[in-house]
Amino acid sequence: MKTVATLLLISSITLYSCGIDDYIPSDDDSIPPIRYKLSTLTTLPIGTGGLDVDTHGNIYAADFGVGLANINGADLFKINPKNGASELFANFFPAGLTGNHFDAMGNLYQSNFGVNKVFKIDPNGNTELFTEDVALPTGITIDEAGNVYVLSCQNGTITKLTPNGNSNLFAASADFACANGITWVEDTEKLYVVNFSDGNILQVSNTGDVSILATIPNSTGNAHITSFEGELYLTAASLGQIYKVSLDGESVEVIAGNGSPTNTDGDAKTSGLRTPNDLAFSPDGEKIYINCVANSGNSNELSPTVIRVLERK
Repeated sequence: MKTVATLLLISSITLYSCGIDDYIPSDDDSIPPIRYKLSTLTTLPIGTGGLDVDTHGNIYAADFGVGLANINGADLFKINPKNGASELFANFFPAGLTGNHFDAMGNLYQSNFGVNKVFKIDPNGNTELFTEDVALPTGITIDEAGNVYVLSCQNGTITKLTPNGNSNLFAASADFACANGITWVEDTEKLYVVNFSDGNILQVSNTGDVSILATIPNSTGNAHITSFEGELYLTAASLGQIYKVSLDGESVEVIAGNGSPTNTDGDAKTSGLRTPNDLAFSPDGEKIYINCVANSGNSNELSPTVIRVLERK
């Protein structure tokens, strides 16, 4: 049996802020900086868990639970990106839904760390157990061959599972400090991980070697990470900001969030973001969706969730 203290520690992994890119550097100084606006798409009666987008642009938001003392998330919602209309897509054990990720066939893999399970959901919402081999699973990513990589915040490991569910320990490191978010980048054939318990971004080679790529300044914890066109994007949860990081770790820059813990709409550079957790790009890359905690006077609450949208002005 896991202690309440362990669950409270792991549950905190979903806390922290949202946003995106106000300026993309260019070799041509005559090109003006790209400006982004931040808006709110919809509000959901769930706590901030994993977030991903399918090839049609639909958004999927998982329920972690209502708060740190009540980790009871069980629902996965599907959201229309045009009007914010939502519907229940799947339902699981009420024990906290964390990271999720789509494969090339349109199946969504969803971790439920409270019961040490990862589920596979087909495009029609039918669910099946994929693995029970990961203790308190958090982030999930998938490579071009369809192999699934699942983080264990508890054990500081990455488990690699083939499409048919065979598993093996892929990486383990003392540098994993409650490793929470993970993404795979085809260009480098490497995994990139962010820690909940410190500001480090780690890279993992195709042989499982782990090294620190970069550190988010003054961050006491990051939440999730994704990649798009050769750049890494992550939620510096403890700071209420979004960062863009180059694959060599040399460029680390804030692209959204002014540090305010209150959700506000408008210019991304001056907007506040409250406890963002995960982020995902629209298929065309023009928008980034982020799940944040709704404005509230209680810092321990994880719900309701608001889906924020960053797009070019």
